[in-house]
Amino acid sequence: MIKIDPNKSPLSLYIHFPWCEKKCPYCDFNIEVNKKDGDEELLLKAIIKDLDQSSHYINDRKFASVYFGGGTPSLVSVKIIEQLISKLTNEELLQDKCEISFELNPKEVSEDYLNDLVDAGINRVSIGIQSFDQKTLTSLERNHKSEDSFNAIKLASNMKSVNTTIDLIYGIMDQNLDSLTKDLKIFCDYDIDHLSLYQLTIEPNTIFYKKELRLPSEHLVESMEFEAKNILNKNQLFQYEVSSWARNGSQSKHNMNYWMYGDYLGLGPGAHSKVTTKDNIKRMVKLKKVASYILDPSKTVDTIITPEGYDLDLAMNLLRVKSGLSFDEIKNNNIFIQDSFVEKIEKGIKANLLERDGLKATDMGYKFLNDTVNIFN
Repeated sequence: MIKIDPNKSPLSLYIHFPWCEKKCPYCDFNIEVNKKDGDEELLLKAIIKDLDQSSHYINDRKFASVYFGGGTPSLVSVKIIEQLISKLTNEELLQDKCEISFELNPKEVSEDYLNDLVDAGINRVSIGIQSFDQKTLTSLERNHKSEDSFNAIKLASNMKSVNTTIDLIYGIMDQNLDSLTKDLKIFCDYDIDHLSLYQLTIEPNTIFYKKELRLPSEHLVESMEFEAKNILNKNQLFQYEVSSWARNGSQSKHNMNYWMYGDYLGLGPGAHSKVTTKDNIKRMVKLKKVASYILDPSKTVDTIITPEGYDLDLAMNLLRVKSGLSFDEIKNNNIFIQDSFVEKIEKGIKANLLERDGLKATDMGYKFLNDTVNIFN
């Protein structure tokens, strides 16, 4: 029996806007490219209805963070965002100093638009820059140019009323070490305290998956990761999660809630949730098509986390945290540990993949994180 008090589990909110101008060939997110007049308003009503019908999952808790993701949320009118934040505020569903994040395409970044977002209640923006190198952007078939990347980071860096993170990708076709190094040094030239740095992965059901791509060798990817660590550490940015780097305590509260096994409620087409109830822990996925979600926003496909699957589900999240967790931190964060989990930790210690005292991957264990996680299968 998994013993967790649902009232003590921190709760975040994710809201999914699925629309994009085009589908990037490496993207396996739930997106649509055929937004029509009136769709935004219909989706807004469905999301509000979904929120109202989720009170039993919220369970008198307040959201510690809110994340507007997609898709490309910046294709949606700021008025829609403002109405949703007003709804959450008026119903007292937000904690004090709630982190409210919003994803942006560099093409949509302007001083006026950023100010409008701040006025609506956004206090953190995530800009999908991916690269400052036009050749790299062309390889990714992005719909923005290098000048858009430079314009976006310059504007965001100068705005002190909103926190900013940007995304960069490495391990791209025909990308060399010099290209990534230049991207990272450009990022470090600006006053931004958070970076999401992702290795390009070719997922099934993506356009790239069907092509024969010339990706960098494993040796080159390792060199990129080594150089990235050197450059970022010299600029006081330190890795705190698999793909996340921060300085000055600027870690993403929303993402850390995921990895610390907190609860999150997902609203919008294809949105994922993980919620703790008095009976079980449940993962849910909303209907993916916009039209289907609008017709029935509460319908989900559910997976119950069984005691047999709990250890792996827990390890897949907690082990992403670079600094690891002491057993006191695990207990204080309302995370239940089964006896079987402790036994598997011992196996990981013997394999030199886990350190003793708490839950923390060794340097080798973090490098080969999939192997480390699979100890808990």
